[in-house]
Amino acid sequence: MSINSGLFAGVAAVAAQSTAFAVISDNIANVNTVGFKDSTTQFQALVTQSLSTSASAGGVKARTETNPIKQGLLEGTASNTDVAVDGNGFFVVNEKAVPTLADEYFLTRAGSFVKDEDDRLKNTAGFFLQGYRTDGSGNILNNATRDLFSSLETVDLSRFQRVAKTTEAAEINLNLDSNTATGAAADVTNLTVYDSLGNDYLLELSWVKTANPNEWECTPKLQNTDTSLTNTVNPTEAAAAKFLVKFNNNGTPDRVSPVAAAPALAAAGTTGDPVTTVLNFSTANITAGFGAQRVVDPLQITLNLGNFDQPSGVTQYDAPYQTSLLNQDGNGPTDLERVFFDNKGLLTAVFADGSSRPIYRVPLATVPAPNELQGQSGNAYAITADSGEAVLNFATEGGSGRVSANALENSTTDIARQFTDLIIAQRAYSAATKIITTGDELLDEIARVKR
Repeated sequence: MSINSGLFAGVAAVAAQSTAFAVISDNIANVNTVGFKDSTTQFQALVTQSLSTSASAGGVKARTETNPIKQGLLEGTASNTDVAVDGNGFFVVNEKAVPTLADEYFLTRAGSFVKDEDDRLKNTAGFFLQGYRTDGSGNILNNATRDLFSSLETVDLSRFQRVAKTTEAAEINLNLDSNTATGAAADVTNLTVYDSLGNDYLLELSWVKTANPNEWECTPKLQNTDTSLTNTVNPTEAAAAKFLVKFNNNGTPDRVSPVAAAPALAAAGTTGDPVTTVLNFSTANITAGFGAQRVVDPLQITLNLGNFDQPSGVTQYDAPYQTSLLNQDGNGPTDLERVFFDNKGLLTAVFADGSSRPIYRVPLATVPAPNELQGQSGNAYAITADSGEAVLNFATEGGSGRVSANALENSTTDIARQFTDLIIAQRAYSAATKIITTGDELLDEIARVKR
């Protein structure tokens, strides 16, 4: 009977508008929730097929839709661990501090991360931020498997509360006096370097002009700064680390060669290429020179002397010996002071001695169909078969957006729009109830016919 179908259509309308009311209420309740994405209710007509000529009401069905990558307004904050996604992508999080294969990874844009009692970064919903651990130069340690969630780990600052870094590279800028006599007393360049335990040493570079035109010999030596230990340096090791620098007639570097590789100098360097040589000091040499109580890794220092054919590093001019730059990448034991993100998702730690090093790189995950992600409590999303598999990219790469440091993404809820929709839903609900009451009256009239 058409009246019955009309009644059921009214019931379906009430249910659909109830769904719309629930969605609007949820949007309004989360107007201040960081990274929240408002939902909308779409209505779908239901058609009842009938072979008769009489009309049969089908009703309506409500469908809730959410766009998880809808961009919210970015708001600056004072916290160095607050981050937001500007553009496409999600942060990867996990409910467990140490995820196992059985623990599911989720996606979120709620970047209000803070340190917990164990110095791990988690957001206000309790999800732990996942990232790649890096070396001292910002390269991720497990690059070969970076496409897998298992390559990620919880960002844990407790690993870096106190660190020491071995000197691996050094850079010097200085001038060697072209008028220096052959074999004259050496000019000495002093630079502090560090071993794997954070012990500091004085690296002495002694420069002596050879009998060959425009050629200098450099002898590196390590001197211990701890006066309680011997300062003896193994002469064989020092000799093996010697190198020669040949200058052009215009005072710029032409070629460099370890003395151990002589008798012939290396070929002339390519203009603009870095002038480098490697200084090797073995564990045995350091231990022999500085006391058996120090068992450390070997020191292998890449020394940068500038660029071939350019006056950018070590030069030979008619001017007194003078240094303008002494730099190296190691440091002794020092405490963590703070961390900060950049727009590539690189988390850098700054230590008490002023040194800094990248410690984690946070990827952004993208999926082919973000609207098909399944919402989770805590403003997170689970990957589904319909959403497609997540792809891990670095910020600004592979279609990902960028990471905005010291910022949070506000809720996308528009209060004015929500109240307007609330009024519309209320009126539609009232109208749907009129369908039911009117249908009830019509059925009552039919019942009275029998009387």
